[in-house]
Amino acid sequence: MAGAAALIAVLTVLARLAGFGRTAVFTWVVEGSDLGGMYVIANTVPNIIFEIVAGGALASLVVPLLAGPVAAGDRRAVAATTGALLTWTVTLLVPLAALVALFADPIVAVISDGRSPAELAAGARMLRVFAPQLPLYGIGIVLTGVLQAHRRFAWPVVAPLLSSLTVVVVYLVFGATQGRDASIAQVSRAGELVLSGGTTLGVVVLSLSLLVPLRRLGLAWRPGYAFPADARARVGGLAVAGAVTVTAQQLALVVILNRVSGGPTGSPQVYNLAQTMYLLPWAVLAVPLAVAAYPGLSAAAATGDVAGYRSTVAATTRGVLLCSFLGAAALVGTAEPVGRFFPLGAEPTAAAIAGFAPGLVGYGLFAVLSRALYARGATRAATAAITTGWLVVPLVAVPLAALLPRADRVLAVTLANSVGMLVLGVLLVGAVSRSAGRAALAGAGRAALAGLLAALLAAPAGVLTARLLADGGTPTTAGALVQGMLSGAVVGVLFLAVAWLVDRRDVGPLLTGVRRRLGGRRPAGAPQDGVPRDAGDGKETLSP
Repeated sequence: MAGAAALIAVLTVLARLAGFGRTAVFTWVVEGSDLGGMYVIANTVPNIIFEIVAGGALASLVVPLLAGPVAAGDRRAVAATTGALLTWTVTLLVPLAALVALFADPIVAVISDGRSPAELAAGARMLRVFAPQLPLYGIGIVLTGVLQAHRRFAWPVVAPLLSSLTVVVVYLVFGATQGRDASIAQVSRAGELVLSGGTTLGVVVLSLSLLVPLRRLGLAWRPGYAFPADARARVGGLAVAGAVTVTAQQLALVVILNRVSGGPTGSPQVYNLAQTMYLLPWAVLAVPLAVAAYPGLSAAAATGDVAGYRSTVAATTRGVLLCSFLGAAALVGTAEPVGRFFPLGAEPTAAAIAGFAPGLVGYGLFAVLSRALYARGATRAATAAITTGWLVVPLVAVPLAALLPRADRVLAVTLANSVGMLVLGVLLVGAVSRSAGRAALAGAGRAALAGLLAALLAAPAGVLTARLLADGGTPTTAGALVQGMLSGAVVGVLFLAVAWLVDRRDVGPLLTGVRRRLGGRRPAGAPQDGVPRDAGDGKETLSP
């Protein structure tokens, strides 16, 4: 599992760097224009609607449904389940995409705040082009789950890289033809279509590129609505759990976008950049560990391997805690130089990034513990914890946005997000303890203490480094890049040093796993750094 997590992490770094590059290019092209703000709002709508209707259900369904048949070598059941998932996905989401296109005008009007008629009209036009993303997202999630259930981890990470590169080209073409910082009044309809259509093309690449590795699996799947008997018994509970929790998440996002939309011009772009930075350490540090563990957790739960399940949950949770605290420290320590990449809002961007940071710990726990609960069928416990955490976000965001100045609107919603994610993480810890026993969280307290102490020392050191390098002046973009890299290095070195002193038992295996993945192959039969194997059979397929 450590090797799989390291591979996923390395590929995710490349994919997220491309994603950050995409955001940076977008920010450079549109800066603080009204077109950029409406683009962010309209492009978020398909994500919100998809996640509410199908995304959460699909994400929670695929791996648990397939892990048992894959482990048993029942290819007929795997093919039938895959075919049913894809058929239901297309059947539900294609008509939904048509409805989104039909009602684009009122949808954009509801989610926006304080926008002019011209801005709302542009947002609706772009949303009609974005609507086909709905079934494409669904297909992508199903294919990703099928590949992960077979322990094919590479392509699901490479696909976002290809998508980001596609969209970067689109942004550059748009900038070359329409000019930088083009407003809605200035941009041509053809230019607007390049922006919206090219973005949807990126989703086509994201989802349909996964057909390449799926074909290599040799699954003889066919369209059909019927699930195998075993899958049919589980599909309802998992689907409801995923749908309820993600609905709460997307309701929180709707409130966030509404509050951000009412902030100063450029606030949606500031939020978009800050969120990109927030998701970077989560995707690079926490998610690879959780994703690598998920097939093994599902297989252990399906076969009744209680000891294997508990040890895998415990080891993965400790690793995720350490990585999440490291990510939070890095966000705070590098926030100021990163903010300089957004020329019209460096200070708000830095504040927003720092506001997101505490919530990274809770969101990291969500990545692993939600999967742990879904794998053993504890859907009600997972649903209650996750839903509560996400509903806390708007409950905090609305009053906080009213209390803070309008200029701090983005900071208000990022702080609210952190409060909700910390609540979510604590509730998930309690749910796993009750469901699987305290042994499933063995050593988590030690890892959390090590991560907290290390973060409290490393984050201020990163901030101090950036300020000393700035020497009271405003750095250029190149200077900000250097400051960010050096600040990040200081954070990383100091964090690992402190965490090593407090929790060498858990820090050591993480570093060893990464070194072995980057530096050479593991000797045949060698243990995986004290981390339990996924299925207890020594099989860990890392090929794409």
